Amino acid sequence: MSSDPIPIIRPARPAAGPDTTTTAAVIMLGLTLRNLREQAGLKQAQLAKLIHISTPTISRLETGEGTPQRRTVEAVAKALKVDTAAYDLISVLFKRTEEPEWFQHRFNDITPGYLKRLLGLESMAIALTLYDVRLVSGLLQIPEYAACVIRTGLHLSEWDGPEMELRLAQRVERQERVLGHADPPQCIVLQDESVLRRRVGPDEVMRAQMVHMRELADQPNVAIRFVLLDGMIAGNEASMAGSMARLQFGRGGLPDMVYAEGYGKADYLSKPVRSPEERARPWSQKDNDYERHLQLLLRIQGEACASPARSRHMLDEAIRRFS
Repeated sequence: MSSDPIPIIRPARPAAGPDTTTTAAVIMLGLTLRNLREQAGLKQAQLAKLIHISTPTISRLETGEGTPQRRTVEAVAKALKVDTAAYDLISVLFKRTEEPEWFQHRFNDITPGYLKRLLGLESMAIALTLYDVRLVSGLLQIPEYAACVIRTGLHLSEWDGPEMELRLAQRVERQERVLGHADPPQCIVLQDESVLRRRVGPDEVMRAQMVHMRELADQPNVAIRFVLLDGMIAGNEASMAGSMARLQFGRGGLPDMVYAEGYGKADYLSKPVRSPEERARPWSQKDNDYERHLQLLLRIQGEACASPARSRHMLDEAIRRFS
């Protein structure tokens, strides 16, 4: 197995295909309209004036913030005089934005608001780099391990209630949508060495979790690596704050994204998509934050991690320890 299986030139999943999520469609619709506006030689303010709306409304539409309105999208398409092929793509993407995400029918009430964007995008990624500090990554957790984690966050009265069942069912479905995909993403999973020892459940649960990770580590699309306790970069304040993930969507797809999770909140930092006039200006703070988090992830992977081979050996030791 390659120690760095991230594909460099792999094409994106179809932008308007049957597996396109609502969140991805909102972002792709905005990018499509932005590209068409730039091809027409218009600035946001000029387009806004043409269709009698505010410039911030155009900006939110192009960056995929909020739910796009049909009348706004139709007005933009008309003002830009798009051809039939572009209009058909816009129509397909907009129709998808009106549909609910996979988790909204059954799991919406138990899904934290800060997590919803990630759940709507991760199945579209062609490559994922995950970093978890304290627990096994959620995409790798077996139901028994996940139940122990979820239970500690619930009130005693909820242990045997629907909340527990729903949270477990959501985690299983999330894993299936990402790792069970017919063409699964290439995954690099970086986890703190402490997860090999931190007890979440009884020995049989811990052993089963380690066995599961050991089996995943032999799959061609998964590389599991442990951040060593004596890896100096792991002491960086940002690296200890919570989970991080890098989502890569491939050539012709959404901009790459870094997800940084804190306590009860998360930041979504997208790779800058900059027009010629924007490239002439200094990067914004948000653009700098993307680069800073990305570099931290790359440094953790490059400077503080055991190799995939050594990490598999560490899993073998953990299996024996809990046997």
